Amino acid sequence: MKTKIIRALQDYSSIVLLVIFWQLLSATGMFGKYDDNMIKMVLPSPFQVAGKMADITASGYLLENILVSFVRVIAGFAIGAGIGIPVGILMGYKRSVKKLVYPLFKIIAPIPGVAWIPLAIIWFGLGNDAAVFIIAMSAITPICINTMQGVEEIDPALKDLFLTLKANLLQKTTLLIIPSIVPYVITGMKLGLGYSWRVVLAAEMVGVPGGLGYVLNLGRSTAQTEITFIIIIVLGIMMTLMEKVLFSPLERITEKWKEAEEN
Repeated sequence: MKTKIIRALQDYSSIVLLVIFWQLLSATGMFGKYDDNMIKMVLPSPFQVAGKMADITASGYLLENILVSFVRVIAGFAIGAGIGIPVGILMGYKRSVKKLVYPLFKIIAPIPGVAWIPLAIIWFGLGNDAAVFIIAMSAITPICINTMQGVEEIDPALKDLFLTLKANLLQKTTLLIIPSIVPYVITGMKLGLGYSWRVVLAAEMVGVPGGLGYVLNLGRSTAQTEITFIIIIVLGIMMTLMEKVLFSPLERITEKWKEAEEN
């Protein structure tokens, strides 16, 4: 038990030190820069944030809005993956498709998610559809590009083997392409999901009812700085949970596949 506690403290020591420093800054008014009243708005203490978080969690308000954002993120992410994976496979498999489509992704890739907000509002109006569109546009590029790279880096010897065996397109797809690109797809999906969670705040702060971005905007307009910290903490927790629950098991499976292939 003691060993587990010590290991946990070592793993999260940087977070513990950050919280201690945060408390020190708040308690001293950023070393005398702000008075007691002002510092509560500029930098509320960890105890104030924890208390506020406990209140809005107990009331169900925080969990309700987390669920709203979660559904939007998954919907937009699913659309991005549903388009990005097959398009990425086609781009990697057919050079003619890559020449046609890849320049478009080179243009889209540098565009931040928030830049899609004006178009999303014009096309879909203020509401859920606009937010889902923005999330999908943020997720699609890393998923597509990583999938394409996975197809392009398939072992040429395996390609020759399937050519020699005169495998049809379905056999190549199910037996060669998909097993080979799984690690690349997982990497692309991790990046895409990260972008999705980042952009959901911006998407929900522009006339979208409910969600973490809506809560953040409401907290800002009412000078509740604690809300800003709560949303930051929640986003960190959500990404960590999805990393542990979804991607870590998938990565362990793909590592076993690699070891099996090497042996």
